[in-house]
Amino acid sequence: MSALEDDFSKLTLEYLPEQKENNDRHNTDDEDFDDEPQEIQPFRFFDLPSEIRLKVYDYVLFGDTKKKGPPRTNGNVGSSRKNKLLAPLSHRLSLFLASRRIHEEASVLFYSVQTFRVFQIQDYSRQPTLISLAPSYRPLINKIELILGSSWTAPPKSWKVTKHLGLTEMTGVRTLKIFIQCDPSHPVFEGFRISSDFYTGFAGGLVQKILEQLPNLYQVELDAWPSVQKNGPLMRRLLSEVRAANVRIRWGPERGWNDWEDEDWNTSTGKTSIGPVATGERHKNSVPVSQRSHVSATGITTDPAHAESGTVL
Repeated sequence: MSALEDDFSKLTLEYLPEQKENNDRHNTDDEDFDDEPQEIQPFRFFDLPSEIRLKVYDYVLFGDTKKKGPPRTNGNVGSSRKNKLLAPLSHRLSLFLASRRIHEEASVLFYSVQTFRVFQIQDYSRQPTLISLAPSYRPLINKIELILGSSWTAPPKSWKVTKHLGLTEMTGVRTLKIFIQCDPSHPVFEGFRISSDFYTGFAGGLVQKILEQLPNLYQVELDAWPSVQKNGPLMRRLLSEVRAANVRIRWGPERGWNDWEDEDWNTSTGKTSIGPVATGERHKNSVPVSQRSHVSATGITTDPAHAESGTVL
């Protein structure tokens, strides 16, 4: 009997460590459960400064993508071709539909940094023209562009300045960019054009009506392809319309014109002459040969009577 009691005592003592091990295991599970991450709270996006929020909007709306495709779809003419490459449509829609406040702030950035064309031309561009924009977005636009020279024999019937363009509602437009592809009044177009002044009159009237309807326009930027002359009939007409509207004139980067260069200095070949040389050549035929002054390459005028003696006037 005593031997049996001894065996039971041994059996009880043998299983005590296992029970303790089980208790330790349960305690460990409880500790692991306590260490699990809690629910993530929503990020207060609007607590960020406005400058950082605009950076986020810019990254989502114009961010580069890894999808293969054409590098640019903004056309190949004018300043509008340099617009930022848009992000995929799904990214833009997700941002605009997130909330009303995000839609308002992102819309201001999206429409203010891009240049929108007044009318469409033949090049491929996915960007909408003014007539395709919703009226609520028109006051957000800062820059618009008119590209002239396209369809110079028969301008499209849709190229009319009407209320459907919404120019009077574009209170934020400060810059009108005019890009000229060609000047049909040049003699090289003889035999193909309707008349020498047809397209000049059409383009001048178009610019005049646009300038009249933009309420807060500050400046007009003029630019062209190299074949367009600054002293040509088309450019002269456009300059007269801009000056009549009493707005500032700027020159685009494509041609490199400036305010210090007179329109009369451009020759018929498109070359630019230095002031004294150009003046001497322009009046050369109206002065007798014996009385003509000689103009050197440095622009110094000499008198024929003193040319042999080396006297310079």
